[in-house]
Amino acid sequence: MSRLADVSRRTYGQFCGLAHALDVVGERWTLLIVRELASRPKRYTELADALAGIGTSLLATRMRQLESDGVVQRRLALDQPGSTVVYELSSAGRELASAIVPLAVWGARHQMSDADACEEMFRAEWLLSYLAADFRRDGPHDLDAVYEFHIDDSVAHLRLHDGAVTVIPGPPPTPGDVTVRASAPTVAAIVGRNIALGDAVADGRLETSGDPTAIAALVTVIERHLAR
Repeated sequence: MSRLADVSRRTYGQFCGLAHALDVVGERWTLLIVRELASRPKRYTELADALAGIGTSLLATRMRQLESDGVVQRRLALDQPGSTVVYELSSAGRELASAIVPLAVWGARHQMSDADACEEMFRAEWLLSYLAADFRRDGPHDLDAVYEFHIDDSVAHLRLHDGAVTVIPGPPPTPGDVTVRASAPTVAAIVGRNIALGDAVADGRLETSGDPTAIAALVTVIERHLAR
């Protein structure tokens, strides 16, 4: 069916890549669903919990549309009890997840303030989903390490193993190789390039401890990202 013939959705009706992309992801909450699935496959209830305020009916609508557009796919989670269905990004969805990282950086640089951090929720998992994309692209792909992030009261960890990069909410079952501590405003300022990574470390706003090799790899990945 022609996209213009699909009367169930709004369209810009323009033969332009940006317009067609916005036909798919321009609705409210859609890109945040992609952000949530960028870290790992999730159950429907996990998505609903992470996206407080979306409402069950609207989430169901967005998920159906993303499946129809080939951005999201569902499968049975064989590592979980029962017939648990999880949602994950397709190859096109993973490409989209990488494409929204610069948009998130732009938002951190130009549209966020310390006052926002006092009023809005934050999950360390969001930061790590973007960082995971950098590790997948830039490596090092032969490093096995666990990075534990404490951003204010939110904790998540990033696991590198056999070339795979996994983001998991909460602390690891055993202490990680590297522990990183910072406030959400500090992270936003670094991501938005409003303060230098080295300055944040020097004045104690960002603290790292653990294996020097793993710390050096983390710093390299972050600095490559900030240099783009």
